[in-house]
Amino acid sequence: MANNFNSTYRIIDKLRRSDSNEKADQHSRTYLISNQNEQNEANYILRLINLENLTNLSEFITDISWYKQFNHFNLMSLKDCFLIDTKLNLVKPYASFGSCADLLNSNPFGVCERLIAHIIWQTLQAIRYLQDRHILHRGIASKNIYVCDDGRVLLDEFSHCISMISPFDGKLRKQIFDYTDKLKDQLLYLAPEIIYQNSDGYNLKSDVYSLGMVACELANGSNSYRNMTYGNLNILYAKIQGSEPILLDGTQLTDEMIGLCDSSNSSYIEEIKKRKYTKEFHSFIKSCVSTCLESRCSLDELQSHAFFKFQKRLSRDRNSLHCDMVSLLETYKKKRPINKEINHLEETSCNFPTNDYNEKRNLTWEF
Repeated sequence: MANNFNSTYRIIDKLRRSDSNEKADQHSRTYLISNQNEQNEANYILRLINLENLTNLSEFITDISWYKQFNHFNLMSLKDCFLIDTKLNLVKPYASFGSCADLLNSNPFGVCERLIAHIIWQTLQAIRYLQDRHILHRGIASKNIYVCDDGRVLLDEFSHCISMISPFDGKLRKQIFDYTDKLKDQLLYLAPEIIYQNSDGYNLKSDVYSLGMVACELANGSNSYRNMTYGNLNILYAKIQGSEPILLDGTQLTDEMIGLCDSSNSSYIEEIKKRKYTKEFHSFIKSCVSTCLESRCSLDELQSHAFFKFQKRLSRDRNSLHCDMVSLLETYKKKRPINKEINHLEETSCNFPTNDYNEKRNLTWEF
């Protein structure tokens, strides 16, 4: 197989995701490769996983099985999968802009509203495809949404996927109660009802919350809960208390928020003062990130939301839709990734309720 690999693929460069960590890099490497047998030597991403260092292979087996089941324009596909010695090789399409996390690494103040609408609209189509098959993704995050230079958006990472159909009796469940240790990696984006781990469970609307979190992050430049004092504990407390992320623009910035920031945030504050998001965008975020599961919008309701009026008008002409997105991406193509030196307003960019409704909920998440 090694000879076949060398005759088919050529390694161009080693890649490192902007959100990667040393622990993850111990078990896998990511490379940009080209297929020498294809015209113009099309580029792909190779993820090489050392199985020798892993004690649990079930997650990779499950992940690969999901790829085989899915076939949608906005879902990441698996072009090739093979073993060389103890190395598992996964070959996927190449997204030249990387993930939305990479896009934000180059644009720490956030990206424009129109581009966000394009990205979220296409991600929404992928989620609808999954939920039409009664599948909950549970891994929707900026690091798992990829942007291609042709305007195509791809949702990846299926290791958290779970079916709403019971594996015991084959019946469709209204709620599920599955909690795995791996879900803690998604804490920034997880819906409150998943974190609660109570008898109410959660359902397909939990993915809507995560989608709203990504949209808000793309606008603000950072996740509202990132870098909170005391880390995960404060995130859990904030969500269980009913905090809801908001879009930071001139209409939302208060003197209290400005007072909590130091001088290093001055350029970011000025950026917030200058921008003003549409009322449709504010409404969309609020519809997604409601801490109350019952009041959160369904996917059908989001599909018809006024925030997507431009996308809906061109939805029957995919080429026109992608051409508009490509023109927007040109602005960001020239920018190189930079290090964030901005301490965003994470703890102040959330709405905290004043009532004690959420104080009655019990938190049982174990670290």
